[in-house]
Amino acid sequence: MPLLHQLRRRPRLLIGAALGAVLAAALPWAADMPRSTQLLIGWSCGVWVYLLLVLQMMLRTPAEAVQQQARAIAEGMPTVLGLAMIGALVSLAALALELAQVRQAGGVAHGWPHLLVALGTVTGSWLLLPVEFALAYASLFHSGPKAPHGLEFPGDEAQPDYTDFLYFSVTLAATSQTSDVMVSARPIRRLVLVQAVLSFAFNTVVLALSINLLASLLS
Repeated sequence: MPLLHQLRRRPRLLIGAALGAVLAAALPWAADMPRSTQLLIGWSCGVWVYLLLVLQMMLRTPAEAVQQQARAIAEGMPTVLGLAMIGALVSLAALALELAQVRQAGGVAHGWPHLLVALGTVTGSWLLLPVEFALAYASLFHSGPKAPHGLEFPGDEAQPDYTDFLYFSVTLAATSQTSDVMVSARPIRRLVLVQAVLSFAFNTVVLALSINLLASLLS
């Protein structure tokens, strides 16, 4: 199915991307603002709008409606997930440039606007990945001849809702382990492997940038 058709089924993603692009295009009017800062602000605002819309959807969607919604976006999920991963990784490179602006400004006292942009970007980019992986887990869970299949959640609920998949994904991103949810299908196990490696790399880079920035400010 064409990507454009899949994006039409994800209006929240289109809204976030459109707002981010418009904001990034409008910011060049601020002549004293570095281009990297403009792009980061646009990216960060688009990501936060998208996250708020998706989290609202997850909280409002009952468990009975998750299956139909997850299947509807299942075919385009690999492409969208890949774009989210590329965007998050590219934002880390831009984040390094933004932190350099803080150091050049003489520390937090003068470079606090760049520091706020950096904090908003890294937080939004970190949250974007587990949210997208949660949607991907839901699609895999409800796809295939054995569906629902692949994840075994503890408890006596009849079927999982989006917050269950989000719990699984955020736990994996934060701790690199699957906690109390059992993975019982190879496709989901492969996706867990991708998320675990990506989250480890992301967290390591963020930690390294933070230590470098702190050391520069203290010196």
